[in-house]
Amino acid sequence: MKRSPISRRSPISRVSKKRRSLDGDRARTRHIVLARVHGVCEAQIAKCDFVATDVHEIKTRARGGSITDPMNCIALCRSCHRFITENPAFAETHGFIVPSWAGEAEMIAAARARTAYLWSD
Repeated sequence: MKRSPISRRSPISRVSKKRRSLDGDRARTRHIVLARVHGVCEAQIAKCDFVATDVHEIKTRARGGSITDPMNCIALCRSCHRFITENPAFAETHGFIVPSWAGEAEMIAAARARTAYLWSD
């Protein structure tokens, strides 16, 4: 029996080697970020659960940020993470997200804005 030119001997992997490696790095980053704040939400916005379960990228992958850099990530509870995602203008004003062109100076300013927001109550 002759094999067709498009048949394969082994199935295509569902996850590439590169993605598998990135997922491992992401898991280590998540662990570092959650341990850094002892599992407490760093935003404490509307209806905060105070227990951090999510890791949020300040400069998102879509904007050129890294998902494996602990300095680009903050620990959030699910409620605060949803609020930040649904309210980008608020998030940018208070330093929870930065634009794609943001450099080190803008990242520092975002950190100051987050701190000022937390202590404004």
